This record gives sequence, structure tokens and C-alpha cells, in this order.
Amino acid sequence: MIVLGIETSCDETSVSIVQENKDRGKILSEKILSQVKKHQPFGGVVPELASREHSDSISNLTRQVLNETNLNLNDIDGFAATTGPGLLGGLLVGCNYAKGLSIITNKPFLSINHLQGHVLISRMNKKINFPFLCLLVSGGHSLILLAENYNKFKILGESIDDAVGEAFDKTSKLLGLSYPGGPLIEKLAKKAQRREKFNLPRPLINDKTMNLSFSGLKTSVRRIIEKNLSQSEKADLADEFQKSITECLLKKVNLAIDSSKHYEIQDFVLSGGVASNSFIRNQFKALCLKKNINFIVPAKSLCTDNATMIAWAGIEKLRNQKSGDSLNIHPQPRWSLESI
Repeated sequence: MIVLGIETSCDETSVSIVQENKDRGKILSEKILSQVKKHQPFGGVVPELASREHSDSISNLTRQVLNETNLNLNDIDGFAATTGPGLLGGLLVGCNYAKGLSIITNKPFLSINHLQGHVLISRMNKKINFPFLCLLVSGGHSLILLAENYNKFKILGESIDDAVGEAFDKTSKLLGLSYPGGPLIEKLAKKAQRREKFNLPRPLINDKTMNLSFSGLKTSVRRIIEKNLSQSEKADLADEFQKSITECLLKKVNLAIDSSKHYEIQDFVLSGGVASNSFIRNQFKALCLKKNINFIVPAKSLCTDNATMIAWAGIEKLRNQKSGDSLNIHPQPRWSLESI
């Protein structure tokens, strides 16, 4: 089975062709065009600009992946596209393009939830049985969930305000750094001398639910920065900020593991753009070792937004339901995993 995936939910235009081979996936070709430099002057993603960039580049990227694989459109078994959640303008570009390819080839169109792609990509190169636990942390989403099947997910906890990646981006801006903020804060934190202790809050850490909160943490950082910190103090602050977020995530995931014992969970997956953070990865690896469950995290290139995860989710969907989705499906900027 060969599926072409399209991802245009935010500020990356990506097209990928993935082939199924003995229940695993092989990337035949993938192209990602990042818009980071286009949005950097604004400190975040501008929806109208993102949509225009997707529209300008998607045909060219599709031609590139087809040329690299020596495939033509009729060799593709299905066309998968992110249909939500995300920015409506971008979703429309990718979704409509995939529908067009589906129509002219008479092959299935596959509507994929962006978060579903982040969760399932862990299964592309490794045998992971359902159910499994997943912490999905990205620029727009922070979820602790139970993956019961390829299209059945139970949300155990989520951020009630800022997503983790959003908190990193906003704190980066406060520290005078650029966008995206996650990699820059991680880099700055490595320079910390830990001479200063700022006593940053750990919001909801003692709350008995698995929900998360990060807006208060960001506010505390802003008040501290107003004191005109030195560069070494900023490094110490970045280090403490990163540790504060990680402690909150660890505490809630620990609760999730304990509360899911009756499912006999064997695997924990860390996914999403923030999963690229090496410090956070190492902390969760240690937690899983302590809890005696397998720790799985996708390659860093598959943690950030990419079309490979959409193509793979399309493969999982196609081999289970044997047919495509209706062409009448419209993009959903807000699309909960639980309502797939």
C-alpha cells in the first residue's frame, strides 16, 4: 500500500509518500518547506501569510516527491490530508488539493486528524500494541491520552490554557529570543550556572486531575524579566522554566500511568514538536524505566509537523476501514481526538 500525505495545518507545507511493508512504514520521499523565516518578524504564525505560502508551494512539492520515487499519481493507493485541527486557510489548501488528486485518479481521499498523526507515527517503525499512553505536546496542543485504537482516543488530561509549545514561544519572546522558542530556550538553559533560584510556580502540580496549566508560569517569568536580568541570569531562568514545565508534565503522566493499570499498559509514547527537547526526553525515559514500561519517542524529524505522519495515519485508516472518506468532509479548525 502506498499513500501520499499532505500537511498544511500551520506553518509547514509538507508532502510525503509512505509505503506499507509488513505492518511498518517506509518513507519513499518527503519534502517539508518551513515558513519559519517568513513569520519570524511577527513573533508567531500569521494565518493569511501561511495560507498563501501553502498555496504557492504545494504543487511543486508534490511533483518533487513523485519525481524522486519515479511514481505517477495512479501508483498511489490513497491521498491523505490533515483536515484539522489547525488554521482554516492552510487546512483548506491541503484538504482540497488531496481531494482533487483523489477525484482525478479515482483513489480514496483520507481525512486525517493532525493529532491522530502525531500519536500514530510512533507505530510506523516499531510494534506498539493498543492500548498505549501518549503525551502529545506541541505548539498548539498539550494532551495526555489513551490510544485505544487507530481512531479511538480517550483524553485523560489537557492544558486548560496555554499549550506547552506556546508557553515556550511566549517565554522565548520575553527573554529576547526569536521564534520558534523551544529550541532556543533549551539551548540557553544549557548555559545555566544555577546561581539564581527564581521559585517559579508549578501550576496544578498538586491537583488530583491530569489537567495542565502554563499561563501562570509565563506570567511569573514576565515579572522576573522586568527586573532587567543579566545574560547569565536569563540562562538560569530558562533552565528553571524548562524544569518547571517538565516537572508538571512528569507528575501528570505519572498519575496517568497509575490510573491506567487495569489496561495493562506496556508502552508510553512522547510525541509532538516539544518531544524534540532532549531534556524532556531524558526525564521521561527515566520515568518509564522506573515504572517498568517501554518508552517510545519518534525521531526528532517526525516530532515536528510533517506529512509522513499524515500518510502513515492514512495507511492505518485505509487498512482498517478498506475505503476512503467522503469528499463532502470539510476542514475543522477545532477537531477533538475524541470525536474522530
